[in-house]
This record gives sequence, structure tokens and C-alpha cells, in this order.
Amino acid sequence: MLMTRIVVAVAVLGLGATASLSQTAPPPPTSGEVRVTTDTPEYCAKLAERVARDQKARPNAPRQAEELAAEGHHMCDSGLIRGGLVRLRRAWLMLRTDK
Repeated sequence: MLMTRIVVAVAVLGLGATASLSQTAPPPPTSGEVRVTTDTPEYCAKLAERVARDQKARPNAPRQAEELAAEGHHMCDSGLIRGGLVRLRRAWLMLRTDK
């Protein structure tokens, strides 16, 4: 009897999780240019250039954006591509949105 209850409970919980996953909304449609990015040193260099260009265009950039950009550039140069990209993206977003 106890084993039957356990099996039923596991089945119900499993179905509930599956049902909730199937009800997630699809991502919103994007407008404009779609960029495919990869974790490569080449993309790291491109993003670093974009961040540097935005830093020059904005002389009063937040200090945190400058620090993130410097860390990201250093990490990319050291071969830590994913971590470098994360910091560069954060810096770029800060430079683009915090005006």
C-alpha cells in the first residue's frame, strides 16, 4: 500500500513538472538584426572593440563599466573567453543603457 502511494506521488509530481515546462511562453520575436555569437577569441576581440568605441563616445562612463571592460579584456587575452565575454557584455549594456 505504501509503495503504491509512493509510485503515484512520483508519477503525479513528474507529470506536474512536465506540464509546467510545456506551458512556458516562446521567446518574443526579435526585430532588427540578429547576431549569432560564439565563445571564441575572435568574438571576444569584436566585443572589446565595440565596448571601447562606446567608452570613447561616452566620456562620463560609469566606473563599474570601465572596470568590467578592463577585466573582460584581460580575461579574453588570458584565454578565459566565457568569463571575459560575460564582463564585456555587462560593460557594453551599462554603457548603452545608463545614459
